Amino acid sequence: MKTNHSYPTGLSHQHGAVLIVVLLFLVLIMLVGVIAVRNSSTDLKLATSDQINTILLQSSDSVNNKIEVTVNGPPSGDEHIKIMGFTGIFGHYILNDGANNDVIDFCYRPRSAFFNVDNSVIRRGSGKLLSNNEGYCNPENAGDYTSARNTTMTQVMIKDVSSTANSEAFEHMDLGSDSDAKTSKMHTFEMFSTSVLPAYGNADTTKIYDCFAKDASIDSGGVTECMTNNNIPNKMVVEQVDVVNTKSSEYCTYFGKSNGTGSASSLCNDI
Repeated sequence: MKTNHSYPTGLSHQHGAVLIVVLLFLVLIMLVGVIAVRNSSTDLKLATSDQINTILLQSSDSVNNKIEVTVNGPPSGDEHIKIMGFTGIFGHYILNDGANNDVIDFCYRPRSAFFNVDNSVIRRGSGKLLSNNEGYCNPENAGDYTSARNTTMTQVMIKDVSSTANSEAFEHMDLGSDSDAKTSKMHTFEMFSTSVLPAYGNADTTKIYDCFAKDASIDSGGVTECMTNNNIPNKMVVEQVDVVNTKSSEYCTYFGKSNGTGSASSLCNDI
């Protein structure tokens, strides 16, 4: 038996049109998904970059704050004595003749003593007055990181710029009551604190060490340019510090009993 079937004219063409429409919708959905993924990836990179920038800024600023607090602290404090003594990073300039043009490089190690110039590199002219392996931060040394998490490390460079910064009226006059011109003269220093995140870079430890050995005060060929060329996140904070030995006094006012004995406090007795 032979049966003839008849189909509406153009049905095969309709099937093809539906297929094309479905394919177009799939392409659009894929494009929307790709754009969403790329936007999410960009937002994540921006957030990560902002976090890295904040961490590096805090790390660079912490060493400047530490030095400022130490210099302004009590003169009898151990850290103040270390930083202002003959082997201190400021005392080296103040108490040693001919050290005005020296440049001191040292790795900021807050978990250990870092004010001693014996653990630094002292550059004088085109040579080095003092050079040792501990002067520059080394990513392979856990003690060179600012914390036990081994994330950031900070290299500091100090220059004495008193000759240009203090060229003003009466700059030749001694300050305070100290008759010694060395300790009564105001000294101005520039501190260049450079922090890096070695784990986020693709350079080997030798490259990072070599970058720290470059001059931080110049842009072309300096520390930051070297770190940037090696894709190492870095942040530099520059601060000017004025160090001067001044003496001030205050009257002691007795407001009551001390420990119930009726006598003045030891502070008043000392004054």
